[in-house]
Amino acid sequence: MTRQHGLGHIYVEFIPKEIDEGILYISRRFNTATHRCCCGCGFKVVTPLNAAKWTLVDHGETVSLAPSIGLGALPCRSHYWIRRGRVDWYANMTAAQTRRAQCSDEYASRMFTGEIKPPVRNPQPEPRQRPSLWASIKAWWSSFWS
Repeated sequence: MTRQHGLGHIYVEFIPKEIDEGILYISRRFNTATHRCCCGCGFKVVTPLNAAKWTLVDHGETVSLAPSIGLGALPCRSHYWIRRGRVDWYANMTAAQTRRAQCSDEYASRMFTGEIKPPVRNPQPEPRQRPSLWASIKAWWSSFWS
């Protein structure tokens, strides 16, 4: 297994059945980017391109994919970013990180499809009015007789 430290990219209409290592295949028609895992394990990594999953930025000669690719559910447990065609490696994902990422992905997907609505933020409470000088004096005077 040889780690990749960079990826080229190709725009295609359909992702081919057989894909080469070191190439990110991008289908704008199907909003998908696919590549072989950069650790060298050979696993095919499919990244849906939408607001809930991954975004692709084309810099001309290179591309970036965000957020990171975290393969904690696979034996290789690889975790890396693709930035301007460069592969930036991070520590392998733990089981806890994988669970958090999966829950976050599920929530984002359900938000994106409208299955659930975003939480409504509580409006800021209105600032309390300070009592007038007369009300303060009256309350102070009343405190002597209670």
